[in-house]
Amino acid sequence: MPNPNNDTHRIRNLEARQALEQLKAHYARNSDAVFNTPGAASAIALADLFTEDGVLDLGPYGKYEGRAALLNAFENLLPQGTRWSTHYMMNPLIDVQGQHATGSWYYLIRMLPAGPDATVVELSGSYDDIYRHTPGGWKIKQSISGFFIPPV
Repeated sequence: MPNPNNDTHRIRNLEARQALEQLKAHYARNSDAVFNTPGAASAIALADLFTEDGVLDLGPYGKYEGRAALLNAFENLLPQGTRWSTHYMMNPLIDVQGQHATGSWYYLIRMLPAGPDATVVELSGSYDDIYRHTPGGWKIKQSISGFFIPPV
């Protein structure tokens, strides 16, 4: 006979995984909005996906810690270098442990850097995330981006 406690745990875990996949999809779309329609509204929408003490480490594109730094990066710093982008997230590996979770994702980003002679660039890599469940739902506590170099 099935254990109802195990079923409840399994359902909660599946719901959390689904919510985290949605969170990362919103991250991708809101990141694009920061470049495609820059301004305060798109910066706030992206920052709202992070905890108040959230960290976004984009390697050579900077590391931003806390809401004020994230908002500044999303509204003022990052849009200066990119005219538009499209983020694709795939291959999630998610581990939920109660109110905390981790996730690892591959990404492909198509972007047009700023500048008159710029051409479309494709970046590929990974995000390694830490998530926290808050009263407002799941949020990104930390996201660290790594970059892949395609084989020659």
